[in-house]
Amino acid sequence: MEREMATEDNVRLYITVSKYNYRKLKEWARIHGKPPSTFAGQIVATNLESNFDTIEKQKQDLAHYEGISADELEKRWEGEGESD
Repeated sequence: MEREMATEDNVRLYITVSKYNYRKLKEWARIHGKPPSTFAGQIVATNLESNFDTIEKQKQDLAHYEGISADELEKRWEGEGESD
């Protein structure tokens, strides 16, 4: 399975954070010279990458619990579409 997506495969994600967290995100982003939305995307991507093995293990565990393969679970999720 690919770990990286091509740039043209990027998706826009809308999230809600508290005002406090947004202020801290803006401060942290300014320190790094980036807009808050760009920096938030980098934070999310970094956390996903650092937890890749955990995510895969949890997916395997869930599939096992449901009595299906991880591939079948992924296909089910793809068939459900976006939940946002």
